[in-house]
Amino acid sequence: VARGRGPYNCRMSQHLPPPDVPALVRLGHAYSRRGEYRQAAEAFTGAIDLDPADADLYFFRGNALAAAGRPADAVADFTRAVELRPDYSAAYHNRATARVDAGDVEGSLPDFARAIELSPDDPDPLNGRAAAHSRLKNYDAAFADYGAALALAPDTFRSYFNRANAYAVQGRHEEAVADYTSALAINPRHARAYTYRALSLESLDRNQEAIADLTTALRLAPTSVDAFWYRGRQLAGAGEHERAVADFTWVLRLDPAHIGALNLRGVALAELKQHERAIADFTAAVALDPTDAAPVFNRGLSHIRTRNLAAAVADFSRAIELSPDDPAGFIQRGYAYHELLDPERAVADFTEAIRLRPEAGKPYFARALAHRRAKNWPAALADISVAIERNPKSDAALNLRAAIHFRTGNFPAALADHLAARDIDPDDPATLNHVAWLLATCSLDSVRDGAAALRDATRACELSEYQAPGYLDTLAAAHAETGDFAEAVRWQEKAIALVAGDLRPEYQSRLELYKAGTPYRDAIDPPADAGEE
Repeated sequence: VARGRGPYNCRMSQHLPPPDVPALVRLGHAYSRRGEYRQAAEAFTGAIDLDPADADLYFFRGNALAAAGRPADAVADFTRAVELRPDYSAAYHNRATARVDAGDVEGSLPDFARAIELSPDDPDPLNGRAAAHSRLKNYDAAFADYGAALALAPDTFRSYFNRANAYAVQGRHEEAVADYTSALAINPRHARAYTYRALSLESLDRNQEAIADLTTALRLAPTSVDAFWYRGRQLAGAGEHERAVADFTWVLRLDPAHIGALNLRGVALAELKQHERAIADFTAAVALDPTDAAPVFNRGLSHIRTRNLAAAVADFSRAIELSPDDPAGFIQRGYAYHELLDPERAVADFTEAIRLRPEAGKPYFARALAHRRAKNWPAALADISVAIERNPKSDAALNLRAAIHFRTGNFPAALADHLAARDIDPDDPATLNHVAWLLATCSLDSVRDGAAALRDATRACELSEYQAPGYLDTLAAAHAETGDFAEAVRWQEKAIALVAGDLRPEYQSRLELYKAGTPYRDAIDPPADAGEE
């Protein structure tokens, strides 16, 4: 038969001798080997026309129809095959598989069982039934069948691979990794096995091993969208944002409509402070799916970081419309209002976030900030105390409560909270600076400790390489508290050289004190109306 002219049809010419069944079968198999399943099915149909009582012919055509994506028609052919030959194990097996492909997973089980009964030494129907049990979430039955299949054929890649998939679905990732490893020992060039093992390794926090597996998968399958996608996620999680951007870019070359890659590439670009490019990616993702809240929310974050607060409010408002039960949109819109000096709206958004997630600490922390800006000190203190109850290890929350204590004149409580924050992170320069400033400048004599202030102020400056003017300012105050005014003057002059212009008068006034041999006292007058809006 000439290539490209279609399969031979015994009725198409009266001048050629009719083909025999073996010739048509050979032709059907040849088409199948080339992946031309429609033509294969037509060739087998010609053979069936000549010998409609041959079960094998229906079996062959059923296989071709199944491969052509016509599982219902395949089921009909396999049914005819077993009617003609009731002990046709392979036909039962393949009919079961076609039923699964047609969505009738439950209906496949009797066929798999009959195939196993007819061929008890064949691991294939056991594997097939195990996969069906997995789809139906009958995992105990699935694992029993996989075990039986492996007992019959211990070197079967598919048994280990499919059982690993079932373990992974159940969250049994240690066992999944072991089975993927056994499968790869049998077939070390199976890219998907490396990809799936990487996902289980990720779930076990073995991220570098996961990245290595995904890299191997890409060496074996260089155009695997999944491998690039998962490796990009892993790299982003490991803080390797430039490499993550490269992987997400490959995903988008291979699948330009991959919304997840656009969104996560945008996130990686934002981490690299390339916010214009990040916003462009988020915008492209939104154009592809305007109902996806994630890129809208992330674009709002980039707008906040670029101080485009009105655009940020608009994006977070849209994210709230799309996901009204997610407190994150309310928290971030609240922060945007906070930066816009609108504490009333900020408090309203943070309050809604608390309603949605009352057990969380972050919205209480955020609302405490808004109350502090409104000088509602009792409300600020109440909220930040709840945030600390929710997360006692939050040094940021402890420092914020210390600042509120300070503003209300409770200096010992302020020092206690700053010290607790320092215990949590002894090398955080901001916390060290807070402690040192209070120890050096507090108007309450019982709080001050010049030597301790000098120690913490020096460490804060070391950690910031003596480049933070506020920390140098504190170091100068600490030297003044110990009576070393020459050092106080020296460091205050360095601080003035680094500080922004609008703060220089304040820094200069302290310099004049040190030149006069006078330490600085940070006196505040607690407002008599503290707590009023």
